[in-house]
Amino acid sequence: MSENERHNRHTPPVSVEQLQAYLQSKQWFEDGMIRNVATIWHRHQDEDAEVVLPTSNAKDFQQRVRDALIALASFEKRDVFEAIGDVKRLFLNAITVRVIHADTEDGTIPINDGVLLISKAKDMLSAAAQAIYAKRRNFSGRAPKDARECLDTLLLGQTEIGSYVVSVIVPNQTNFVVDQVVADQETADAVPLSQAIMWSLVTGLDALAKASTTYEKTRNLKAFDEAVLSGVSANLCDALLGFSGEKHNRTFEITVTAAAGPMFENVPRKFEFDGNHVEVLEQVSSYYKDDYVLPDRVLTGHITKLVRPKDETTGTITLDSIIGDVERKVRVELKGDDYHLAVIAHDQGKLVRVQGDVHIKPKAAELLNPKSFGVIEIEDLI
Repeated sequence: MSENERHNRHTPPVSVEQLQAYLQSKQWFEDGMIRNVATIWHRHQDEDAEVVLPTSNAKDFQQRVRDALIALASFEKRDVFEAIGDVKRLFLNAITVRVIHADTEDGTIPINDGVLLISKAKDMLSAAAQAIYAKRRNFSGRAPKDARECLDTLLLGQTEIGSYVVSVIVPNQTNFVVDQVVADQETADAVPLSQAIMWSLVTGLDALAKASTTYEKTRNLKAFDEAVLSGVSANLCDALLGFSGEKHNRTFEITVTAAAGPMFENVPRKFEFDGNHVEVLEQVSSYYKDDYVLPDRVLTGHITKLVRPKDETTGTITLDSIIGDVERKVRVELKGDDYHLAVIAHDQGKLVRVQGDVHIKPKAAELLNPKSFGVIEIEDLI
């Protein structure tokens, strides 16, 4: 069977508008008409190259579209189905997640991690969708109804060769639209919600990468505060962590290809996450949930509460202290002489100092591994 015959029988439909956009993206230009039935397309660099696109007035319209695709594939020296795939991809939103590890080199993955990978791909897009409507450190509820319905149209694409790869396609459906400012991109008209979700994902991943670079230099989790305004959340971090497997031991990369439009130029964006990035994601997720540890901090403040069980030498004090510009009540467990010293400081209303790792929780804080407890005398303040 000839290629033309195969093409006639099996090619999915591609619109003339899609073909025209593809030709323009590849530096083809319209160079005349054949009456009112077709337009002629050429390239400056290749004078002999020609594609004829039919108009709706052309007889045998479908056949003429197929002829145009065959001419395009012939010029690009490849199978017509490959050319059709590229034409269609110009109008698709696609996310590819590649997992890289010794146990995925043959293109397989343990089933639990494979299921987790697909589940977290949808969670990642859900987090990006929620960030369109609000910017929060941690989303506790479901995404808005339109976003959920849009995400229910997600498709799994064909797998690729190389480690273990999963592709997710977000159809560009015009019945789901958003009419607002998305991130820093002002949209004059309503845009497909799928495009807004892709934009939110890219800006969030961008902001996460920049904040991670800052964190590597400062080791201060506050570097991730500003990233929330760009759509980063604990939900997004948890979804990304899922790509590293149940043991969080795999490197992975995400490639985002969005349909050309007012927000994108159809240029794929790649984001890579190695072992160090995975470790940071764990910390950032906990930070956004207000459940994280600040290592080796020196706290000062007044003691507001003392608790020691009867016949015990170890007791717990509550210290009012400032941590990162926020006033917090920190529980500190002290032993023997340190607790006795704390009782005296409390009775005399004196400031105290203690060093350790601060475990911040949503409604409480605790000093882990306390050491160097002491009373601050007036002369120490002068």
